[in-house]
Amino acid sequence: MDTTGTTAAARRQAIDIPTIVGLAALLLPLTTMWHEICGHAAACLLVGGRPSAIGAFYVDCVGDTGAARIVVACAGVFVDSLLSLAAWSMWRRARGDLSRLVLWYLWIGKGLVAAGYFCFSAVSGVGDLGPGPAGGIGPLPMPMLWRAGFLIAGGIAYWRLIVAGIAALTLMLGDASGTRGARRRIAHVYYAALGVVAVLVGLLNPVGLFITIMSAAASSFGGNAGLISIGYAAPAGDEERPFAIRRRYAIIVAGALVAAGFATVLGPTIRLRP
Repeated sequence: MDTTGTTAAARRQAIDIPTIVGLAALLLPLTTMWHEICGHAAACLLVGGRPSAIGAFYVDCVGDTGAARIVVACAGVFVDSLLSLAAWSMWRRARGDLSRLVLWYLWIGKGLVAAGYFCFSAVSGVGDLGPGPAGGIGPLPMPMLWRAGFLIAGGIAYWRLIVAGIAALTLMLGDASGTRGARRRIAHVYYAALGVVAVLVGLLNPVGLFITIMSAAASSFGGNAGLISIGYAAPAGDEERPFAIRRRYAIIVAGALVAAGFATVLGPTIRLRP
């Protein structure tokens, strides 16, 4: 058995696991605050409401009724979609390995989460896009039809993002079988680290396990589950492209500090005065 090619590919495609974990610990708080603060909280203010509480994975808005409630509920998915499209556009022009990987994490991650909200609310009937009485945009007439439409649209978008994520990794790594290890480290290590950090932070919320399960776990382990399939994709070509993510202590330290600050400040929830 000739392992020369595999060994050479491993050297050319060195992916440092602690740095990937550091990226997850850094990007999870930043992108979650983007969703909650730049999405829900900003929309709450724009429609004349008042954010009364901001947690790591939720925002309470006073005064959002009727159409205003729908705007606030949809704002998180809307800004996630904007960020995904912006990161995808920048990724297409990026050159450095680290910058390309960070931008890939942003556009594939935020895209999967945005599409996942449609699927989650369609299946559960709750969440930001839930059309029923307990959902973010409900109660709407004929909620089961809305849920069916959301499931179809979200499922198609989610599948297309997985296909696009696999193709993007192929552009960065090549299509040879020797790239499988790099693909799994990039996708699976990041996915696991995102989920662990999200759940640990979610456990600090004062509302209870509902927020941990329905928001923290659903948006991380659930929303990003497409990374599992992306990591397992098995290319069958013969091209191997150099791609290296070396150990970056600055990223590891920054990730630890940002995650700790996120957990300490927003985990227990910030209560805002009237």
